[in-house]
Amino acid sequence: MAQPPPPPPPHPSSASSSSSLSNLIRLTPLQIADLPGHADLPPPPDSSNGRSSERPALGAFLTALLDDGAAFLEPSTFSSRFKHLSKKKSAPSAAPVEVLSHSIPASAIKRVQWSSSSGGPGGDSTPTGVDAGSGAGDGIANTSPRQISRVSRSPPPSSTLDAEYWIARRSVHRDISSKDATQPGHASWDEFVYGLRDNHSKHEADFTPTLYDAHRVADWTDMLHQAQVQETLMAKGYTACSLGVFEMCHAIPPPLSPRCFAVVVATANLDEDSFIAVTVPVDLTSTSGNGPLSTALYSTGRNVHEGATPQQRKRVVAGVYAAVETVRRRRRRDKAERETEAEIEWVMATTSDAKGSLPLWVQKLSVPGAVAKDVGYFLKWIRGVDDGEINKQPRQ
Repeated sequence: MAQPPPPPPPHPSSASSSSSLSNLIRLTPLQIADLPGHADLPPPPDSSNGRSSERPALGAFLTALLDDGAAFLEPSTFSSRFKHLSKKKSAPSAAPVEVLSHSIPASAIKRVQWSSSSGGPGGDSTPTGVDAGSGAGDGIANTSPRQISRVSRSPPPSSTLDAEYWIARRSVHRDISSKDATQPGHASWDEFVYGLRDNHSKHEADFTPTLYDAHRVADWTDMLHQAQVQETLMAKGYTACSLGVFEMCHAIPPPLSPRCFAVVVATANLDEDSFIAVTVPVDLTSTSGNGPLSTALYSTGRNVHEGATPQQRKRVVAGVYAAVETVRRRRRRDKAERETEAEIEWVMATTSDAKGSLPLWVQKLSVPGAVAKDVGYFLKWIRGVDDGEINKQPRQ
């Protein structure tokens, strides 16, 4: 079987300065030591020996992750970096799904600034509009109205840094209840917030047919209410935030083994009319000699004996993926300045490597269709969720 041609070459600006590439939203996994402190995670390496090895501050880490994600999908940056591939239908969605792509060469990723310029765990901020290098980087460029924060992370070996091929989708929906039989194929703002911001990973498992587990490993959400953390988040305008680590497990057709992706997932409101979800890979086996992570199920192999179902007891292959997702409500007014029906733009971009024996060129062929199908999966699922459940909690 002849291999298809390689993906299109990167946009000219993709190969420019790494100063505007996120060091967090990368396909190279974070290490456990790169995460904020949590009772379910092992202590940072060397701390028992009296040497300083601090974890990043919770507020600084979360704002850096959200800042980088918001900058990556900031509308003008997104439209200039991502190139149109196709337009697809995704029943029962009434809206078509545009599929786009963006390539980042390995040479650019190898120049990423892995540590904060201050050298400490707290991170710093680079004001947008001030380019610290020769170019615009990978689309996480200085065009966002927010500042791009940076916290230190473990520098990965250069030999492990490969090019990233990002696939994105964009769809625009009418702000109409999914239960409206006279105008089917849409969803209301409250339905999008409930389904994609609240309990993001659990709901993703609810509406994705191949996703058979979203196992929670650690959750910082309660800690986000601490006054100091709230002050850091509110300074950037982030509200209704969450942060957790999950093992997301997908079934794929035999003879291939299921894939499990260990990820850090952050969600937040950007403002009253938009929210974001950022997902980045993490290596849950990197416990620095502290033994297996007790709350991990698939990364430690415990699922083989402790999985609740036959599917969950299957051995898995560990893959990696990163994703950024934004949902924005655009309010409209008539000539008399009266508010009319709004529209909702849903954008998602992802890069992945399922590992194992599945060649990357095969994965690249299948991802565009898969991401488009997710729109239809969500709209079909949310239509079956009772409005009483959706409206149980007041929307923030």
